[in-house]
Amino acid sequence: MQNLASRRPGERRFSAGLTLIELVVVLCIIAVMSVFLLNRLRYYQEAAEKAAMEGNVGALKSALQLRVAAMLMKGEERKIPTLASANPVEWLAEPPRGYQGEFRAPKPAVPRGSWYFDATGKELVYVPGLDDHLERLADGSKRLRFRVRLELDPTDPDSKSAVFTAIRMEPVMPYRWF
Repeated sequence: MQNLASRRPGERRFSAGLTLIELVVVLCIIAVMSVFLLNRLRYYQEAAEKAAMEGNVGALKSALQLRVAAMLMKGEERKIPTLASANPVEWLAEPPRGYQGEFRAPKPAVPRGSWYFDATGKELVYVPGLDDHLERLADGSKRLRFRVRLELDPTDPDSKSAVFTAIRMEPVMPYRWF
């Protein structure tokens, strides 16, 4: 051990700590890495939201097919076209997370990340919470709209007792998310 008094003038003492400049550089690197990390996390949150929304639409499609099958089993084929104007959320055991209810207003003020049924247009609408990677639709909005559509027999489209050939739930306007 060397005594402080025995140190020669001009002799430098080395310490094991960081200098102020080294500390600033390390903090800057951590800040830049944090920005990239948060950006990537937001990307994955949006991808998860899209997957959840598509899962809900898949559940609604399955519920529609089960409803049609039940009507066919009971011999209620004539009631099947009424499904095109019904609220599809009623076919589920419980509504999807964030479901706000039925509205008659064209664009009600609902929180982002929620569903609602547009009773006037007979459409189920999803308002995304994160929509950075969702392209604007043809109408300029980012609200995804789904409708139950009947396909009628093309051989006799004017007949009052037209026979439907298919029923499906599909987007009103095609969308591109990611």
